[in-house]
Amino acid sequence: MIRLSNIRLESHDGWSRLCCDLSSVRWGSASMYFELPDQYASYFSCETYDCFLAAILFPAMYYHEDIEICGAVSKKLFRNITPYVQAVLKDFCADARPVSITAQRLTIAQQRGNLVATGFSGGVDSFATFYDYFERESDPEYKINALFFFNVGSHGPFCGPDSYRKFLARYEYLKTVPEEKGLPFIPLNSNVHLFHAEFGHQKTDCITQACAVLAVETAVSRYYVSSAISYKNAMLFGSTYRNFDMAAFSESYLLPLLSTEHCALIPDGEQYTRCEKTQRIADYPAARQYLNVCVSAEQKTAGNCSRCPKCLRTLLALESLGDLEEFSAVFDMREYKKHAFRYKCQERLRYRTNPLAKDNVDFARAHGNPIPNICTALIVCLPHMAFSLVKKTARVLLGDACWQKLKRKVKHAQAA
Repeated sequence: MIRLSNIRLESHDGWSRLCCDLSSVRWGSASMYFELPDQYASYFSCETYDCFLAAILFPAMYYHEDIEICGAVSKKLFRNITPYVQAVLKDFCADARPVSITAQRLTIAQQRGNLVATGFSGGVDSFATFYDYFERESDPEYKINALFFFNVGSHGPFCGPDSYRKFLARYEYLKTVPEEKGLPFIPLNSNVHLFHAEFGHQKTDCITQACAVLAVETAVSRYYVSSAISYKNAMLFGSTYRNFDMAAFSESYLLPLLSTEHCALIPDGEQYTRCEKTQRIADYPAARQYLNVCVSAEQKTAGNCSRCPKCLRTLLALESLGDLEEFSAVFDMREYKKHAFRYKCQERLRYRTNPLAKDNVDFARAHGNPIPNICTALIVCLPHMAFSLVKKTARVLLGDACWQKLKRKVKHAQAA
């Protein structure tokens, strides 16, 4: 049984913290929290446990522990989670089981603010949402008037020494854009990814983002969640993301089910392919100066490494548009060109199994950017594929603990 209790507001070194106590078989006695700079403390409310219920739901289902809430939950959220959200999560992960959820009472949370917000990470998806609903939107009920920056897993594991530093560094790197546009840019830190550590960020990012929004639900009326894949690709490839990427598997219908009476969670960007979004922001001056897509764990700063899969994916689309040099302020083009041909070969081999690869290859062909044929791609990638197979086999034979120990020794030897 997971028991959530003692919801409260605390203050820690300039941050206001919404937290609750958590007791369970797996974690014993612990605390879960969300925190904002003190100036935004009014965005928090102790009225409901909505954000904590959303945050612990998937771990509870995975570890087969019922949930007891010693307080109130939004009636709409509770009624959606009990039959619908749990069914989605069970379909997503075969190890997840429906659990019993009890709350002392159901309520309709009061709304104090009318923020129309989105998360701003500086990536293609978030820039596209920002461009559409700030630069091009005229209706005040739909026009973005606040930006958030979450630390719920995308900057590294909660216990990792660099994750919090990277969160702050990326925030500092990006804040010029909101400042220039006259918008508040609100950092929200949390330890929610501590409870999702076994799954990894990509697997449950959809629901960890949602719980961060619910932490400020009394201030936010509408929140755009920038989606990564299109409706068409979600339909064609969605099932391939089962047990791997919750957003790609179910985001378009899962997020609305996590909305409350006053706070609407809206998946945005699925009306475009990834390359169409890249094209949409290619002439946007802010994107040319601040686009930040990198997911390299080795990249300790806020910039782009220009060689990780997301950097290469973005750069290939920009190459197809003929806009590489326009983004030379945020990418190292020499680094990209060292990896570009092999990456194009890899994308060609992934064409029938990966929606983002299919999108990039089709986009390149439509814009006259040559992609290697299948035979060339196989020849170029065969050594890498063979090496990957050897690594996977060795990991299975040695066991995970021994494999990790061997990797550390190799890294140490390379650094010496």
